[in-house]
Amino acid sequence: MVQAIDWRLRPPYRSFKGSILYNKYGDNPEWPESVTKFSMDALIKEMDEAGIGIGMVSMRAGNDNHDIDLIKQEYPGRFLGMAHINPCDGAKALADIDEFVINGAADTIIMEPGQFFIEEPMPADDPRLYPIYEKCEKENIIVTLTFGGLFCAKLENYNPIFIDRIAVDFPKLKIVITHGGWPYVTEICHVGYQRKNVNICPDYYMFNFNPGYDQYVLAANHILKNQILFGSCFPSKPLDFAMKNIQNIGLTPDALEHVLYHNSARLLGLEK
Repeated sequence: MVQAIDWRLRPPYRSFKGSILYNKYGDNPEWPESVTKFSMDALIKEMDEAGIGIGMVSMRAGNDNHDIDLIKQEYPGRFLGMAHINPCDGAKALADIDEFVINGAADTIIMEPGQFFIEEPMPADDPRLYPIYEKCEKENIIVTLTFGGLFCAKLENYNPIFIDRIAVDFPKLKIVITHGGWPYVTEICHVGYQRKNVNICPDYYMFNFNPGYDQYVLAANHILKNQILFGSCFPSKPLDFAMKNIQNIGLTPDALEHVLYHNSARLLGLEK
């Protein structure tokens, strides 16, 4: 079995200390030591035991993008980073891409335009975001969008039509949709089927207690074998839980290796 690349991992590191995720799960004795003790040493051990070779550190509002450089220095080869970009401040967004990606240690960017904790939630195809997409397309920077799941300001912000428009307007832009566009599973799979620059990381919503998870599995086994990515959504669930789930939900052996490693590795330039 290949060592997995986890596209959505929030580690117990520096500015994640005040995260709502660690406040929510940190005092739960059923959660792993990395969470209850906020321990990076424990996380590395849990990654090794689960078979996760690389964690994509998914920054968000309230985190410090400078942490990406530090964690990559302290744990070489184990983490890559997504710099959080605030979609509400266009000038700062472009400057942050220069600082943290082009001239910094971050490997990609992440935006969460529809989430309620953004100061001004907006659809993913809002014209204010187009200069960001244009810059990332030009600089060959992957754009990860948190798009789907809970915590939306309003459900229509997760309309897959927005992603289709972006993919058409920026055909060379590499797009990753975390939370997998859920609950619009069939619709976001349609977008991926039509637009080969759209990749889908269902993460939490590929766990087999979510309605529609089996549609991601069906897509990964057939039409989207090269476009579905693994994400644990840690610490929302322990790493061993996430890995056991992905291995036991009906993916073919070939599809499983693509989901766990090859699709992410290709996007990141780790393999052709």
